Amino acid sequence: MGSASAGSRDLEDCSNRAKRRVEVAVAAVVYAALIAIMWGVYSLHSGMGYETGFPYSSTLNTWWRGFLYPGDILRIHTSTFYQLSYLIGKMIGMDGSYVPYQVVYAMLWWARGLLLFLILRRFFPHNALIAYMAGALALVHAADGALGWVGQLNQFGFIFWMLLAFYLLLAAFQAERNVWVVALTLGACFFEQMSLFSYESPLFLLLVFPAALLAVGRRWWKWAFVSAAWYAIPAAYIYLTVKRYLVPGSVTYQQTVMRKGWTVTSLLSDWWFNISASLEFWKWLHPDPPARVLLGVMSAVLVTLGGVAVLVLANGVRKRRPFTENASAWGLLVGAGFMAVVLSFPAYLLLDSARWLWRTQFLSGVGAAVFFTALLGLISYKVRWQTGKAAILLIGGAAIVYCGSLRALQLGAIHRLGWERHRTAILEVLRLAPSVKPNTVVVLSNVPKALDPFGDDMWFDLALRLVYPGIPVVGVYYYTDGTPAPGDALSPAGDRWKWNGAAGYPPVFEETSLANTIVVAFDPSGKGTLESVLPAFLCLKGCDAGSYNPRALITGQIAPSAKRRYRPDAR
Repeated sequence: MGSASAGSRDLEDCSNRAKRRVEVAVAAVVYAALIAIMWGVYSLHSGMGYETGFPYSSTLNTWWRGFLYPGDILRIHTSTFYQLSYLIGKMIGMDGSYVPYQVVYAMLWWARGLLLFLILRRFFPHNALIAYMAGALALVHAADGALGWVGQLNQFGFIFWMLLAFYLLLAAFQAERNVWVVALTLGACFFEQMSLFSYESPLFLLLVFPAALLAVGRRWWKWAFVSAAWYAIPAAYIYLTVKRYLVPGSVTYQQTVMRKGWTVTSLLSDWWFNISASLEFWKWLHPDPPARVLLGVMSAVLVTLGGVAVLVLANGVRKRRPFTENASAWGLLVGAGFMAVVLSFPAYLLLDSARWLWRTQFLSGVGAAVFFTALLGLISYKVRWQTGKAAILLIGGAAIVYCGSLRALQLGAIHRLGWERHRTAILEVLRLAPSVKPNTVVVLSNVPKALDPFGDDMWFDLALRLVYPGIPVVGVYYYTDGTPAPGDALSPAGDRWKWNGAAGYPPVFEETSLANTIVVAFDPSGKGTLESVLPAFLCLKGCDAGSYNPRALITGQIAPSAKRRYRPDAR
């Protein structure tokens, strides 16, 4: 009898494990489809009009050094996923294309939802719907204006590392064998440092996460071990940060973007502003064409159907009292989600751009997803039937998915429009000057301020370095009124181009003859022209206008990498 009973339990355990694997598969497939809708419509062929210092750096470094960001030891892993995208492009014959960057971006986006699902699945093994809905809501959190823009690849990267570290630490705490406790803890600490040394904002979430482990057990010796190892990483980071800022006269990038007002009132006001923006999902909605509205509805229906599938599978696994009947547990989860949102913002409050809703809202999406899910669960507490409880969670979650997915699509369209404006400008240059001689200055004139395709001369200059690989070139552009763009790399001085050594991003050469100039008159329609004479704003006192001969500087064909990057044959 004992043997038969043990065999029956083994079969049941095997069946339950199989069902849990199917639950994970369902979540993974639904999340992938959700990302395909929000990302695939506009972003696959969108590129980076700025933040191109990362792909440019990849072209200058060895394959392994490109993973490291030497400009800041505290952000040494900032370049990781940019370099990974670059190497993938080279390996598959798409060097220069932004498609590999986009695919890596989409994978990190998808992984965020799946990792949150797996984490919550360990906290609540008898209620898969909680984990499933929270994962979906993390994906559609759309409070940040940079959502869908591949230039913020690192933002998605550090959140991925953070969640992976959380998952491994939780697994270490729940592991039975000491060898697995040690191995998983070491893995968690490794990915924790990958996250923290990519970006500083998850510091506060990293500091509080070990406390959450106590919700799944009170094994104090194990908790002390994994926590001690875990806290070694933030301790090292804080030590290095304090050491850096105690150095007299040191000026970092972070210091240049710090806020000007430090009153308690202004800090608390900005903090609450960001918390509200993260949670007020109904404000993400903007007027949209019917096609995008339909995609938003499809996203909501997709998530609902996936939730039903997970719920059906879970009913076959659940043996104990479901979490949905425990009001205090729902309340604790609401508080935990809200606290995670609150702790997502302290680092961003130091910025002068604390209210820009640009790059500052990504991190809070994880806590907001937990908060929304728990709040819907708490609302469903008084409902007697399990089906009714699940319906509230699914319908409420679908409403948030609709708002978030629709906003994500709109942002994708906005970023695509910006990219096409940038792409049009660079293609005008490439069609007129497919390749140039070394030490050429390419000038783009007649750029409208209201529709500036670059925003700063640095981004035009870096774009030209990428499209003319291996050729020393400098790009500058001027507005329709003849004024230079902000951050101009070189300025005309008599018959020379010179860099004053202070303004703008450092050019690849600091001086050259004005005769080494190609001027392209920009046309927003894409029909730019090659200027036959130097514009008056370039030919200042002492200038020999007769020396201008742009066709003598134009050579060769468009580089293959530039073709893949800007797709001149695409509509």
